[in-house]
Amino acid sequence: MQNDELQALLLSVMPQWHYWIAKPFVKQVVTEEVSGGMFHCLQMLRANGEPMTMSEIARAVHCSKQQMTKTVGKLIDCGFAERVPDPADRRIIRLKLTSEGNAFIDRFQALSKECFAPIIARMTPEEQQEFCDALKTLHRIFTRLFHAENADHHQG
Repeated sequence: MQNDELQALLLSVMPQWHYWIAKPFVKQVVTEEVSGGMFHCLQMLRANGEPMTMSEIARAVHCSKQQMTKTVGKLIDCGFAERVPDPADRRIIRLKLTSEGNAFIDRFQALSKECFAPIIARMTPEEQQEFCDALKTLHRIFTRLFHAENADHHQG
């Protein structure tokens, strides 16, 4: 596939993705008074399973450490996360998901089913399978790119 074709496809999908996926997602997040950045941090903390430093989270969600400091402050204020000392080096502070943070993610995931139901309902079963396969492919590629970028960051 030519780069021009790939770029043209990306540009043609982005407005539709925004309308059907991103816009409903953002409406759901705003309803809960939690920004997309805050939600992504919560997801990253849950996925990681272990407390993370602000630098680790900032790299994972692709934002600056300064912006992450603001986001983390809001998460702590909401009771969704807490600061904990690193057991190996008490000078290092890590962020840990609280039970309230886990409960928020659970509630949000339940609400997101309603959020994405309209587009899923408009798909045939075959289209749902194709869409699922496409999302799995995107997830695999983005995960590989993310890990490659982080490996480059740690080397450089």
